[in-house]
Amino acid sequence: MTSLMQLLMDFTCTERLPRCLDHEAYNTSKILEDKHLTALKEGLSGEHMASLERYQQAWEDSRSLELEAMFLAAFSVARELR
Repeated sequence: MTSLMQLLMDFTCTERLPRCLDHEAYNTSKILEDKHLTALKEGLSGEHMASLERYQQAWEDSRSLELEAMFLAAFSVARELR
């Protein structure tokens, strides 16, 4: 992604995305996610905890790539509609 596209994506994620987000549903989902993650971590050994942390990092990396792809796809559609 070019630096201009990165700048546009950063702006979109910080300024526009929050306007489109259903905050009540997101907060409910986040609370449940945190609750389940805490319960999971309580029962893990050190080795399993390290595996979970590696999994979480891989998931976050994948999520970032998906978000970037969604932004680029939406940008492409917007250009075609113009």
